[in-house]
Amino acid sequence: MAAESVQRVSSIYLSSSEFPGIASAVAVGAFDGFHVGHQRIVQELVDCGHKASLATVIYTFRRNPKLTTRGIQGLLTTNSERVELAEKTGVESIVLEDFSARFQGLPAEAFVSEILISRLNAGVVVIGRDFHFGKGRTGNAEMMSRILDNAGRRLIIVAPVMVDGEPCSSSIIRTSIAEGDVERAARLLGRFYSIEGVIVTGNQMGGRLGFPTANVEVPDPVKLLPGNGVYAVRAVVDGAIVNGVCNIGVRPTIVAASRRTVEVHLLDFDRQVYGHLVSVQFAARLREEVHFASPTALVKQISRDVLRARVILGSVGGRQGMTK
Repeated sequence: MAAESVQRVSSIYLSSSEFPGIASAVAVGAFDGFHVGHQRIVQELVDCGHKASLATVIYTFRRNPKLTTRGIQGLLTTNSERVELAEKTGVESIVLEDFSARFQGLPAEAFVSEILISRLNAGVVVIGRDFHFGKGRTGNAEMMSRILDNAGRRLIIVAPVMVDGEPCSSSIIRTSIAEGDVERAARLLGRFYSIEGVIVTGNQMGGRLGFPTANVEVPDPVKLLPGNGVYAVRAVVDGAIVNGVCNIGVRPTIVAASRRTVEVHLLDFDRQVYGHLVSVQFAARLREEVHFASPTALVKQISRDVLRARVILGSVGGRQGMTK
């Protein structure tokens, strides 16, 4: 696979007050998942910024507002993942605002005039069609357009990207992942859904069964895990891309865990990687997690899982945009 050209984000600001006030084009949103719809918005931002000689800025939040206001079940992307994905678009700066209590109470009009116009000096603002903002989410595209127009600025509204006949959205992706439909999620994201964590020592039961596993400790408690089940995955560890089979759940056949665990059997891989960082990228769901009558029955099923995973991962090749 050809090497991917990546331009580092030149500046990351933890508050809009830190932004130097240079003339800019700004894309605003939560960007959770950085899915194909978000990618369309940011591409419009980069194109517009370059044409108008404006600095390109993504304005978002360190903590997704919906975690506080709407109780979503988890995040698709951590802050570091969003920054990494943004770097591939050519955007120059990112503002990661704190969604504080004060900010939650900011009226919609003040968000546009104080944040976008005064602090970010936005000559152009780019949003998705259904974007809402301000206290109580009372602001919409029509309101933003009016305020920006009165200030001699411009709003670009990007239509949703249609996937499988419906608009791509982070909420649809969250539901798909929670239900284990990682193939649908991949179509909406434009890449495999992934989780990242550190490989830790487990109970070694997989090795005794002939299928040693890497136990992955996911550090971010709000990162959304796929639904319980067995998956064909690709893992990126120490720069190497390795096919594998991943189990998410409570391991009911051996010793039921008190909490959900992530275990990956890496195919054709025998290096010791305890303490190393791994990215697990989900290609397809193989089956539900079930209780087997005996360890022998479990081993037979794992053997079938491995065969299916090899076929699936061999067929998808590099089409889903694997990244190291």
